[in-house]
Amino acid sequence: MRVLILTSKPREPDNHLLWEGLQQLADVDLHYVTKEEQRHLGAVLKRFDLESYDRVVLDLLFRHVSRHARLLSAIAGLVLYEEDACQEFIRSSRWFGKFSAFYRKVPQARVIFTGYRVSERFRALGVDACFLPKGYDSSKLYDTQRSRDIELGFIGRLASDAYEERRTFLENATAKFGVQTLRTSPGDEYREMLNRIRVFVSADIGLGEYMAKNFEAMACGCLLVAHRQGGGEEEALGLVDGENVLLYDDFAGFSAILSRLREDPSLGPRVSAAGKAHVSRFMDYWAQASHFYGLIAADCRPVVSKDWKAAVFCALFLRRK
Repeated sequence: MRVLILTSKPREPDNHLLWEGLQQLADVDLHYVTKEEQRHLGAVLKRFDLESYDRVVLDLLFRHVSRHARLLSAIAGLVLYEEDACQEFIRSSRWFGKFSAFYRKVPQARVIFTGYRVSERFRALGVDACFLPKGYDSSKLYDTQRSRDIELGFIGRLASDAYEERRTFLENATAKFGVQTLRTSPGDEYREMLNRIRVFVSADIGLGEYMAKNFEAMACGCLLVAHRQGGGEEEALGLVDGENVLLYDDFAGFSAILSRLREDPSLGPRVSAAGKAHVSRFMDYWAQASHFYGLIAADCRPVVSKDWKAAVFCALFLRRK
């Protein structure tokens, strides 16, 4: 299978291992596209003979991709890799309802979502939806076996409107239990900070899926205490409460978990070790490559025929220079 991949540069989280793993399974033509180039995606697409590829995979920013539905609707074998589509269902997000509006314009596209329930909701809307969990870069994020001096910590954004419930929860957790909310630069600084945290407090409340930082924290040896998403999400991810993660449903449940950890000192190390082993097996980008290949190898929907003006426009614009 011949595959063209266009992916963002820079990209956080860095998923280069996913594409490098895929190169072991298919004939992959990998290109990194800057944010400025994504603003002019049509010009980028003109560089390639798109008909010579079995699949065209776009791992690009939705705000740019969504502006080019007319062009993308003419591409056979189009695959979209999307990590942020949960915002389709978050009323406070600027992207509320925008993803489904775009997907209706590219009905032939296969979309790989990183949330199980999100993928199911889009499938119910008629999207060719697949599920692949969010992954992590094992070449940069790992357990350094250092002494951990931050008992309860969180690293990440709080300012976005989409994270309103996260922000409220963590503010309360900080006031009552001293949870430290931190920000770092990507790369070494992020890895070292995760390795200082004993219990990573995740609050993906109202998002409908687990963010990548959950698995990054587990990979670095943190005990993950996370808000339960429900609806089959944990089962799809292989997360088992009390075995490889500790889950809460509300603030009272979170408080109860902290009490359990104080009463049973063996619980935290046992669960964190199992969590680290689990993500290493299933969420490492390199390990996910074979699953990704299986998702794109299945037959795609055909391009929907257009009126002759649109067909001529796309044929002229997308043909190779």
